[in-house]
Order: sequence, then C-alpha cells, then structure tokens
Amino acid sequence: MFHDGGMGKNPPSSIFYRTRLGQAAAANMLIVARCNLCRRSRIYVAADLVPLYGPDTFVFEMFQGRCPRCGSGDFWSVHERYACDADVGMLTVRRPAGVRTIQLWKDELYSAPAKK
Repeated sequence: MFHDGGMGKNPPSSIFYRTRLGQAAAANMLIVARCNLCRRSRIYVAADLVPLYGPDTFVFEMFQGRCPRCGSGDFWSVHERYACDADVGMLTVRRPAGVRTIQLWKDELYSAPAKK
C-alpha cells in the first residue's frame, strides 16, 4: 500500500506552507502542469515562469486552474518537483522561444481626416 506520509495531493491548508513561484525558481525546481482528463502534460523550468507570473504567484494557482486544451478544472493539477539525474538529456521541458506580436484590426466607419 502506498503511504504518502500523511500529506495528500491537496495543497496545504495554511497559506504559509504553499510554494510560491519565486521559491521554486530559487530552488531550481520544475513546474509540472497536467490534465488527467485529456492527458495533456507540460513541464516548465520555474525560473522561466517568474517574468510571466511574478515571484509571489502560488504554484498550484498557475494557468488559471484550467486545462488550456479541454478547459477542465476538475482534473487539472499544477505542482513543483525537483529535477533528478535521470532527467538530464531525457526530459522535455517547455522553454521561452521569443515573443510574437500580432497586429489587431477592427472595422469602423470612415470619417474624413481632421484638417490642421
């Protein structure tokens, strides 16, 4: 039988024991986001997420608590973990690859340009 040492999969009830993204980044941890409904799983380096979410964001609250693929919140989990020696050269992680800017357009009625 599996024994988890009294700790369940739920985050600790006290806010003082929940890991913040800045703490995970300082400890060189990985962030694992997984949906158990559609089986989507992504692993991120915590330090890469700090500029996007900020160091005070709780790890379990990241990605708005919903799967980006299927939208499920009931089967979505985000947690932190340490990398191990077996991960080197074998684990695929998502890393920032740049920023894409998209021009937005809207339709509106034409008006004559203002005269100076």
